[in-house]
Amino acid sequence: MKNKESKAERKAEKQKWKEYRKRANAQQMMTSNYRTLEQENKRQQWRPFLYMIRNVKFPWVLIALCTVVTLTQGTLTLLFPQYTEQIYAGNFSVQVAVTATLVILGQAILTAVYQFIAGYTSHLNQMRMQNFIWRRLSRLPLNYYEENEPRDLISRTTDDTTTLSEFFSYGIASIFSVIYTFIGSFVLIFGYHWKLALSMVICIPLCYAVGIIAGRVYFKMNNRIQGKLSDLTRYFSAILPYLTLTKLFGQEKREEANGAWWIDKYFETGMKNSVASLIISFADTVTSVLQELVIILMGVFMIQSGEIDVSVWIAFYLYANTLNSSFSSIMSLWQSLKRNQGACARLSDATSQLPEENLGTMAAKDANGDLSFQNVTFSYKDEPVLKDVSFTAPEGQLTALVGPSGAGKSTTLSLIERFYAPQDGSVTLDGVESTEYELYGWRKNIGYIPQDCQIFSGTIRDNIAYGVDGEVSDEAIRAAAAEADALGFIESFPQGLNTEVGENGANLSGGQRQRIAIARALLMDAHIFILDEITSNLDAQAESQIVSTLENLRQHHTVIMVAHNMDSVRDADQILVMDKGSIVASGDHNTLMKSCSLYQQMVDLQFAGIAI
Repeated sequence: MKNKESKAERKAEKQKWKEYRKRANAQQMMTSNYRTLEQENKRQQWRPFLYMIRNVKFPWVLIALCTVVTLTQGTLTLLFPQYTEQIYAGNFSVQVAVTATLVILGQAILTAVYQFIAGYTSHLNQMRMQNFIWRRLSRLPLNYYEENEPRDLISRTTDDTTTLSEFFSYGIASIFSVIYTFIGSFVLIFGYHWKLALSMVICIPLCYAVGIIAGRVYFKMNNRIQGKLSDLTRYFSAILPYLTLTKLFGQEKREEANGAWWIDKYFETGMKNSVASLIISFADTVTSVLQELVIILMGVFMIQSGEIDVSVWIAFYLYANTLNSSFSSIMSLWQSLKRNQGACARLSDATSQLPEENLGTMAAKDANGDLSFQNVTFSYKDEPVLKDVSFTAPEGQLTALVGPSGAGKSTTLSLIERFYAPQDGSVTLDGVESTEYELYGWRKNIGYIPQDCQIFSGTIRDNIAYGVDGEVSDEAIRAAAAEADALGFIESFPQGLNTEVGENGANLSGGQRQRIAIARALLMDAHIFILDEITSNLDAQAESQIVSTLENLRQHHTVIMVAHNMDSVRDADQILVMDKGSIVASGDHNTLMKSCSLYQQMVDLQFAGIAI
């Protein structure tokens, strides 16, 4: 009994240690990411802002109008203490009263006008930034998306643009306004008495120091909170779609504990930010109180000594408050600027990437002929993937690529699609290098059908017509569906082509999704078809239907197929056997069974029911 208990305890301790190490490694990695982000932001400084200003078509006329309105509002703010002084000095004339009233009403009206224009400008800025970012993101090369989380890119397109649009709408005008008000108040205070002005000069450096420290603290804490929130979102996004798997293996408690750990870390970071904000707020309050005391004490002293009267001191007091308010606004804008620095750096990182090269000028729509690889070599992150690969996929035939995992099959397909460019060698169509063809036309001439067919939420009609620009008739859609052997099951649905497929085609079977994808490629009138493991997740009946569809495709199109299921490649016109980035053999099924030991081994393993 004791041995059983000790084994259980050791097992529990071992599990706890594993969990601790995992969390420690995760924490270390995140800390490294935060430091890298902070170092990157420090290095870039103002470059991201300049990049955004140069490339986004901001509504500068509206921004200038906001600035003019706020400067006018600032002028009225500077006028008000002068009329207050006259009233306290006993000047109750109609002119003074009316003017003071108009100043107050003018401030209220200008505030409303400014809020309306700035609000409209903010929405316009956000729209233009999102359009700018989306255009850039849609044209980035595929390797950028392999190195960046889609959720982070979504956050940049939505959250970061919202933050920056408000700053460029409200912030720029506010910067000019508060500086104008600050300088104006300072000059007018000197006009009343140099001793009063000197008392304010003594307080300003302290306020400046507090503001600078606050900006740096807010910048760091904002980055950390955003990082923790991103980590928490990433965890939930990774787990929630696979709750079925979690329940199948009885891992609810484990995931609850993991989720609680991420939530705690976000909570801890939020609390640290709250404490830091509280300390900074207390420091702001202390400096404000100190300023008030200096103003009051100086006023009392100078009134008692007869240097000024009460009306002058009241005007000075109002100007001093305006000065302090302006300076506080400057520091607040500085803090906002620091908070936006990270968002701007993230956006400029995504949008400053070089887009895919599209140097070709030839139209690929009518291009046909044999597709060839000529001594193609390709490395991914300095790791060789393809080595001097040469082959020809003849027009009107089915060419199959087979081989063990990691042989380079998927990379070959990516090079055909021009997601990557070979370091050496060339890919040609009918003897012309692929780079001579216009990029987007080249891809429209290729019907790509992956293993996990990407079906969009919407109707069957929407999905089949997705690859075609402009309006498409139902007759054309039905013809493509019939050629893909999909029309039968489509018409069996009560809504036919208007049937909703659900998220990622959840309302369809695997075979139905594959045939819709084939119909989509057929409707594009593509010349080349690329089929990537399209029968691996299908049952025998669905696989048989897909193979039948392939028989029709190969008669009029060049078909290139990657497969681990050896039964699906038996009837291919040409089979290329790949291993370790090279083509080690080629021929039809019978030829390879006699001449290629690797192919024989793969067929034998398939026959024995062992996954290759």
